[in-house]
Amino acid sequence: MAYAAITSLLSTTHESLWKNSIASYTHYYKIQSLRTIMEKSYNIKGDIEDLTRLEAEIIELACITEDMINSESRKVSLAKNQISRRIAVWKLNFLLKRAVGRIDFTVKKWIGMLNSKDLKAQNLTLESTSQHALQQTESMMIGCENEFEMIRDQLTRGTSQLDVVSVVGMGGIGKTTLANKIYNDQFILFRFDIRAKATVSQEYCARNVLLRLLSSVSGSRKIDESYEQQDDGQLADRLQKFLKSRRYLIFIDDIWAKEAWDDVKLCFPDCDCGSRILLTTRNMEVAKYASSGETLYQMSFLNHDESWNLLRVKVFEDACFPPEFEKVGKQIALNCKGLPLAIVVIAGLLLKIGKSLDEWKSVSENITSLISTDLEVQCMRVLALSYHHLPHHLKSVFLYFAIFPEDELISVDKLVNLWVAEGFSLEQYAEQCLTDLIGRSLIFIHHLSFDGKIKACGMHDVIRELCLREAQNLNFVNAITEDQNSCEQTRHFSTKRRVSVQSELSSFAANQLATVHHNMARSVLLFIRNPSNSGIMHELERFKVLRILELASPTLDAFPSCVVDLSLLRYLALTFYSSINDHDINIPPSISRLQYLETFILKFPKYYGRPKISFTLPGEIFKMSQLRNLSLDRNNMVPHKYEGTLRNLQCLSGWNPLYCDYHFTQQVRFLRKLQICGNQQDYIKSNEMKGLHDPRSFIRLQELKFDGMPHSVLPPLEAFPKNLMKLALTNTCVNLKDLRILGKLPKLEALKLKFASSNYIGSEWKVAEEGFPQLKFLLLNRLNIKYWRASSDQFPCLERLFLEECLNMDSIPEDFAEITTLQLIDIRMCKESVLNSAEKIQKDVEDNYGGSIEVHFRYIL
Repeated sequence: MAYAAITSLLSTTHESLWKNSIASYTHYYKIQSLRTIMEKSYNIKGDIEDLTRLEAEIIELACITEDMINSESRKVSLAKNQISRRIAVWKLNFLLKRAVGRIDFTVKKWIGMLNSKDLKAQNLTLESTSQHALQQTESMMIGCENEFEMIRDQLTRGTSQLDVVSVVGMGGIGKTTLANKIYNDQFILFRFDIRAKATVSQEYCARNVLLRLLSSVSGSRKIDESYEQQDDGQLADRLQKFLKSRRYLIFIDDIWAKEAWDDVKLCFPDCDCGSRILLTTRNMEVAKYASSGETLYQMSFLNHDESWNLLRVKVFEDACFPPEFEKVGKQIALNCKGLPLAIVVIAGLLLKIGKSLDEWKSVSENITSLISTDLEVQCMRVLALSYHHLPHHLKSVFLYFAIFPEDELISVDKLVNLWVAEGFSLEQYAEQCLTDLIGRSLIFIHHLSFDGKIKACGMHDVIRELCLREAQNLNFVNAITEDQNSCEQTRHFSTKRRVSVQSELSSFAANQLATVHHNMARSVLLFIRNPSNSGIMHELERFKVLRILELASPTLDAFPSCVVDLSLLRYLALTFYSSINDHDINIPPSISRLQYLETFILKFPKYYGRPKISFTLPGEIFKMSQLRNLSLDRNNMVPHKYEGTLRNLQCLSGWNPLYCDYHFTQQVRFLRKLQICGNQQDYIKSNEMKGLHDPRSFIRLQELKFDGMPHSVLPPLEAFPKNLMKLALTNTCVNLKDLRILGKLPKLEALKLKFASSNYIGSEWKVAEEGFPQLKFLLLNRLNIKYWRASSDQFPCLERLFLEECLNMDSIPEDFAEITTLQLIDIRMCKESVLNSAEKIQKDVEDNYGGSIEVHFRYIL
């Protein structure tokens, strides 16, 4: 963790020296050497509490030094003459020398305590996680076969009345894994007309549970905008109407209180048709309160053989292993006390250690020393061991998850941008850090994108408890919630570098921000469920040295003028729930004063009625030379002259097609990802003005998305960038005959077609003879065709096929069984005949080629 603080200090020091043209780099190189020392990983032999205290001290010293550099650098830059500048530079050097000396002394003391002898540096190369591990989004189930059969039998047989089945047990024992396996079982899929699930958690919000259930019922990952303006009573009524007269299965995960059950139970009508509710909880009283009769199942711990089997499979999969590992491995498994989560996390640690018997014995000795009679204490200590064995560059990125609320769906793109802004990692390594944490079973994949990339991730609630505890111990994050004891928010040191406020009400956030030392905070992230900006911006005016400001919750009705004075910002995300007098949100020209800004996000909310307004951008935005990511909702630009260039801009999303002219393409030539988004009138007008300029000007563009584009605007083949690898056409009316153009793109690997309407093109899509020779990933959404005519030769490299809401489609081309690369067919809201054709392809591949294809399906019509 201290590694991240030293890395940030190194960046700030270099920035100060470069900005003020100071040639002396002695102290910079000294900090760099300290970071090199800390990059090594050591066998932990010292007392963990003492180590944590010293590490927190290093973090404190590094943060104070950063503050000093920022303050003294400002004096250098504001010096009125050469003499006063020399004095300011001398003072900066003197203070920096003294501060670095203190850090050096403490780091050496910390290293000495880490391992007084026999230091063994481990290779810290970022290891890639196997594709198998990444695709395994939930832990395997071992030792619960009987419970699985009994619960499934209870759900599918028995009374015709509504029945509630509860699964109870301590955190980490496998309740959710078991319930998810039942929920996704094929027999369950065919038994129930509707399935829906939602996580409640300790800090629950009844409205969010209703929204998640409604979203799940519709088979969508996004909340329907028609729900967003309705109150809780209307949402409950709509859910009840969805479920009425249909056999449904509702999965309520991680419910903590009787009150939470009372808030939602009336939404579930009993229509005497065999509907069921599956519920998981840690609380036996809640389970008894909610369950019908005796339908309650208490999870048991794994026995010794089951524990070893789970550890063995997780570490070695099906590979052979030296017999001398069995004795040590069984001892490790035994000391995990039969708790699956502890075994899985320790298995992740052993995977990274590799096949070193001495290292395994060291882990076994450490776990033995942590044994406690309290199973929950034991579990937490075992998990903490895995955390303390993380390489230093991974500790900070792991602890950063403490910033997010419980059960938050965490976007990987947002996470990576935050890590980069914090100085934890360069973008090219950030995703590797994430996959490494997944490989260690500390983070789980929530869902993948259609092309197999990790799109969202999450954290088990027990591991989150560990993350919060360690983050608070090091004063890494001050995560403030409404039910938190105030004394817990002021531990260890006075500095609060990262502040995360999680609440229903903005007034609570404003009150908490008033208690934060504004000169210390570098990151403020607000997660507020109800829209209002009462008092928040007034408090934020004091925070002059912020680097990260995240107002992802709907907290604004006008652009906050104080933001342009936060000159050190690297990351800025603002969400607007309305607009004063229903006028557009004007971004002031002074935004260009944020010369360090790398990520700029302007959004309207998802969970409330989206206002019929736009963002109006000034031409001065092109002067923000450090900008790397610009993400927008509906937008316009004021008339302007192009001054400056966004030479560092890598990702631009939501850009209005009206402003895709020649001058624009020259300002952002080095884009890697571009999303053009507008209504059909915008595209038509842009085409008439010849504004939608030739996309091939983007010489590095790899991902391109057109949203809302009408048929007449699809660019010709020669207009597409030659390096294009991913293309998405969403909410469009493109004629399928024109798609032969896309098959000629030499590097196209991923194609997403989400049509607003395709009724007018007829009932058949006959793929052109040349097909899509390089395509690996294909998603078809709302294509209202009946017949899809294609052969394996036209999709020779296809790996993943997604069909969503293709309501009229009759079947998948049977020749797809000949595609040797095909791995997955995912079907949602399509006819049963489509599923039948997918299962036939699956069987043909198994029978004729000895291969295997996964077939996933939901909501078959």
